[in-house]
Amino acid sequence: MKKLILTLTCISSILLTSNAMAAGDGSLILSFAGVANDTEKQVRENETNNEVNIGGGILVEANINEKFGIETGALLINRQYDAEKGEARLLQETKRLHIPIMARFWVTDWFSVATGPFVAFRTGDTKTTLKVGDTELGSLKTSADESVEYGIDTAATFNISIDDKSGIFLEGRYSDLFDQDNTEKFNEVSALAGFKMQL
Repeated sequence: MKKLILTLTCISSILLTSNAMAAGDGSLILSFAGVANDTEKQVRENETNNEVNIGGGILVEANINEKFGIETGALLINRQYDAEKGEARLLQETKRLHIPIMARFWVTDWFSVATGPFVAFRTGDTKTTLKVGDTELGSLKTSADESVEYGIDTAATFNISIDDKSGIFLEGRYSDLFDQDNTEKFNEVSALAGFKMQL
């Protein structure tokens, strides 16, 4: 089932980008990005030991016109999920292949905003840590059930333009899950940095 959903998502993204190119000015913007987000590794006496997770990926934007484009691609992101109930705390961490389909609005060649849905596929095992108070009861790696999550991304991008929209960029991205449990926190904010190349 996961392979079918992944295939359909990839085909839809390619068709959407191709249609956008045909309807627009025909130019593409390739973005090679590193992705970073913050995760909690230890909690002892209410003090948190944080660690930055690094991922990466490629995005492609089809320009409809000078100010608007459709962006898709794939980012490999390490995600953490944090649930608390009373003194008990459960941390789960897994890698996901994050595929966004975003409408991007260029205010200028050096600043843009974007929003749109995403689908994210689990790509490996899930690491689970269970704590009660400040005592860690155990840590184990298990093969997680195949899972897919859906949500919406919102992004603000600063682009140090070298030629048109080609340049070095920094981006803040907020991801919100559609089916997130009220008792669960998920590391929603990611920072992207890399290079945009307009073709």
